[in-house]
Amino acid sequence: MCSPERKLATTLTVPVSPVPASAHHIAFVVNNYLPSVGGVEFHVAALAKQLAILGARVTIFCLDNETPSELDANPRIVRLRCSPAVGGVLAWPWPGTTRTIRRLLGSSPVTAVSTHTRFFPMSFIGVRLARGLRVPAIHTEHGSAAVKGVSPLVAVASAAVDRTLGRMVLRGATRVLCISEGAKGFVKALSGVDGEVFHNAIDTTAFTPPAVTAGSRTRLVYVGRVVPGKGWELALSTAERLAANHPDVELHIVGDGIDRDTLSARAAASPLGGRVVIHGQQPAGRIAELLQGSVFLNPTVLSEGFQTTLLEAVAAGAAVVSTPVGAARYLLDAGADVRLADAADADAWLAHAEAALLSPVSAPSPSLIASFDWKQRAAEYLAVVNSVRVS
Repeated sequence: MCSPERKLATTLTVPVSPVPASAHHIAFVVNNYLPSVGGVEFHVAALAKQLAILGARVTIFCLDNETPSELDANPRIVRLRCSPAVGGVLAWPWPGTTRTIRRLLGSSPVTAVSTHTRFFPMSFIGVRLARGLRVPAIHTEHGSAAVKGVSPLVAVASAAVDRTLGRMVLRGATRVLCISEGAKGFVKALSGVDGEVFHNAIDTTAFTPPAVTAGSRTRLVYVGRVVPGKGWELALSTAERLAANHPDVELHIVGDGIDRDTLSARAAASPLGGRVVIHGQQPAGRIAELLQGSVFLNPTVLSEGFQTTLLEAVAAGAAVVSTPVGAARYLLDAGADVRLADAADADAWLAHAEAALLSPVSAPSPSLIASFDWKQRAAEYLAVVNSVRVS
């Protein structure tokens, strides 16, 4: 095993420059931003906030026809008109968006342009904008594989976008950061570009671990979308099989999605009865309470990036049972209480979940928690900005 500090040092190595954060103006050019919710949106919002706290000037350009811009804050948020979003996610900017962004920047010199996820049109615009401004384009790739869990037509269309727009974004960026080893491998296979791992992070202060206790765990927790591929069915069936030997066990499901009605019907007929609690969407504080001293179940089979819910679970003192996704492997290697099992192996899930219930409840290593806090990650991002130059 290697410590998280050693792991980070072997994936992202950049020289530390004396350039102060206050000398930087970083322009994020992204398709979606808050109040839209999702992994990329939360990543951008947290990184931008911490960069601003460090003293950098931050402007976020995003597509949104409903929400007003926020022009007097840091980060400054400029929301631009766009087409209706396909599936509520993929919108297209109107022609002339690059010129509009340059005009809105006015006389404000930009240090670097930050883009996120290869297939978004705004990522292409951001890379092109950086080239025109003669500043670095730092692209962060959040995907670790082609889009899964979609119709054959959508799969073919998304693959075509990857081979065209996606490759242009990855090859046009000055530096490519990848939120997991899986994303790094995907970037290399798709574009031939050698990316660097820049893991996702969380606000660790929101997830206080429990005090050390002698008792066993009684709470199973699933946090995620209630959709095909995320594995809520396996979480429920595992809890039901545990019930005979663990009469106090409860399953708490946090999240929503198109399978919500199916989940509710399954829960109503479950032998667990009232010990299956469907919470729907919850604020971070409530999720943190549920995770404290729990067993966190992560049975996803989708192409995950670097799931922050796993970081949150470990920070809250949860034991983790997961499919072998990138973040789970990373946390296991770093010494966290993590057990891995393929989603197809129901017996392994049962055995691992039972072992996790019986594992001692204890606070995780402070150095491990510090290694995936946004404060540290934002400082590393500034070091990347300081280290890149446009020839």
